Amino acid sequence: MKKDIVLLALGLVIAVLACSASAGAVVTPLPGQGNQTQILYGVHPNAKTNETITAFIAEHGEIWWHEGVYNHTHKYVYVVPANACEEQLVYFNRIADEHGGEQSIERIWIIGCDEAMPLAAELRFPEIFAKYPALSNDAELRSYIESQSPNRYEEVTARPSRAQVYFINDTGVFTEYIVLLSGGEIVSTTYVSEENLTVGRAEAEAQALSGQPPGASVENIVLKVYGGDRIVWEITVRADQKTDVVQVPSDLASGQSIQTTTPGFGAVFAVLGAGVGFVLYRRRR
Repeated sequence: MKKDIVLLALGLVIAVLACSASAGAVVTPLPGQGNQTQILYGVHPNAKTNETITAFIAEHGEIWWHEGVYNHTHKYVYVVPANACEEQLVYFNRIADEHGGEQSIERIWIIGCDEAMPLAAELRFPEIFAKYPALSNDAELRSYIESQSPNRYEEVTARPSRAQVYFINDTGVFTEYIVLLSGGEIVSTTYVSEENLTVGRAEAEAQALSGQPPGASVENIVLKVYGGDRIVWEITVRADQKTDVVQVPSDLASGQSIQTTTPGFGAVFAVLGAGVGFVLYRRRR
């Protein structure tokens, strides 16, 4: 009898734990399982109060949605029209207590249904964004990182309060987005592409290696802009055990000019030459 009572009590405890786990679990439903919009709002209440998300759903009507795990702190949430899908909404969601009122939505993109998901700028270069929080407020820098996927950055500190950060894409057409900061705040930004120069990357590297010993190689290359109109390829060359920095100047191609954005003065994002820029993902704010 005593054994039966113990087994019964143990069974009740297991049942209570199972029910609690089921009640607290969040499972992304499959398409067709109930009203997807209401389920989304139930799982992610912050989506219901976000104007961009609610407007997208109102425009497209019936939707389905799913999550994509990014890391242990963030997820992507995809909202996809259930019928003809020409575009989808994706938002970058921090894992938080949304039902307790914590904010979680950090970035929103509206992209084509066949487009790859851009990586959030802060996650591509977390260290430099943590060091200079003002970078997160530069929408054009975000667009450059999301659309051109620069693979590295370099920081040059002129003095303790002044620095330049070069975001560099050198995997195809060489481009840079240069940010000048003072006291941690953005002073100006400049976009440079080798397509608008008289000396491209390949020619600059060839010039830097000319006259070097056999086996010399290029270790690093950066485009520098001095005085707003002087452009120089700065190339680090290693020959044997010696390292040299070689500067190869370049002029702007015919009809091109450099413009620099100065935040707060109504300037448009700096481009190199009229009509030259990069594709921006459609976004609503």
